[in-house]
Amino acid sequence: SILPLSPDISNSTLRVGLVQEDPRVGLIELARPQRANAFDGGMFDLFPRAVAALSETSGVQCLLICAQGEGPFCSGIDTSYLKGMLDQMRAIEARGCPGRAREYLRSHVLGLQESFSSLEKCRWPVIVAIHGACIGGGVDLAAAADIRVCSQKATFSVKEVDLAITADLGSLQRLPHLIGHGATADLALTARTISSAEALSLGLVTQVIGDDNATLTAGALKLAKSLASKSPLAMVGTKRTLLHKRDSANSVASELEYIATHNAAMLVSEDLERTMRTRGKAVTFSKL
Repeated sequence: SILPLSPDISNSTLRVGLVQEDPRVGLIELARPQRANAFDGGMFDLFPRAVAALSETSGVQCLLICAQGEGPFCSGIDTSYLKGMLDQMRAIEARGCPGRAREYLRSHVLGLQESFSSLEKCRWPVIVAIHGACIGGGVDLAAAADIRVCSQKATFSVKEVDLAITADLGSLQRLPHLIGHGATADLALTARTISSAEALSLGLVTQVIGDDNATLTAGALKLAKSLASKSPLAMVGTKRTLLHKRDSANSVASELEYIATHNAAMLVSEDLERTMRTRGKAVTFSKL
């Protein structure tokens, strides 16, 4: 069950709230199964606002993203929305300025990218639970999360080349860090569909849980609750440091200096003192 947040960050296509049995876990559920959970303009607009709201909700320490039903997890961008965007660009171009049309499209794409990049900007760990087909933009979304788990029936496809599109919402930038350049090139150039077993072997997902959505969601929630029970300072710092290293060209020595500076500011804390006093027993941490 979901404890809803403000109605302006939840609608019929995205269910957003806190997990009732553990409100430390924020939940975003893709709820557009009649359109294979494809993202339209409204979802692209609402998704980053929902992530930001959960990130700043007092007590939340982990986010879980899943999808309704036994159908696709996400089939990418809604083709009718894509057509509308291109029609708008052509209308601008018809008024006599190709440059303005291209600037419109560029700005629009940058805005869509920000929707999924919001997962990296969220200070808490983000888990994505994938059941069924994860295609195109669905892979973009999943790649921006911190941890990906899936069911046995999950499949993955970087499908854009089959639509005569170069993937532009994050897969080509993030997947090489997750599965390597060669595997990314294979998936992106062939647009082939891979199984959950191959996704696990590549490192695209870290666990395969059950063969139905209910079992997967229960397992992902168990993982989310485990992460939410840990020191919030340590979780924020670990995520921040991992992303800093991924996005920098610095040497190992420079990265070690970065984490030394981080911990000089953040290591000595109430969280550390409580952990040291309990000597391995369960600890309840204060909200951040």
